[in-house]
Amino acid sequence: MDDFIKSVVEQLGIDESVTRNATGSVLGFLKENMGDDFSQLAEKLPGADALISSAAEAAPAEGGGGGMLGGLASAASSMLGSSAGEGLELMSLLKNLGLSTDQGGSLVTMLISFIKEKLGDTVIGQIAEKIPALKAFLG
Repeated sequence: MDDFIKSVVEQLGIDESVTRNATGSVLGFLKENMGDDFSQLAEKLPGADALISSAAEAAPAEGGGGGMLGGLASAASSMLGSSAGEGLELMSLLKNLGLSTDQGGSLVTMLISFIKEKLGDTVIGQIAEKIPALKAFLG
């Protein structure tokens, strides 16, 4: 995962600690939404669990579920189905860490590409099946 972190810092110009927390938050989001299938991913991405743990410890307090964007995520889930809400929830997580929408989208796209490179199309298909909102980042 260190190679991925370094690549994001270089390409997007995001501070390393923010990149680590954002990556851990996205991986935590995947873990939460993939259930047991996430263990296959984590086994093949050394350092993923450590990033998730450190991101959870560093997470900003979310008084009321992520502010306005968190509220929109909940509303979108209710009205449009869970997929729309999942996408907004993920972007809300990244926004709370100080990333712009463009930076957050780029980081997620880069992480999905990294996972695809390391684990192949089958795992990406499993992720997309469990979390349809991520299909937009598959490129």
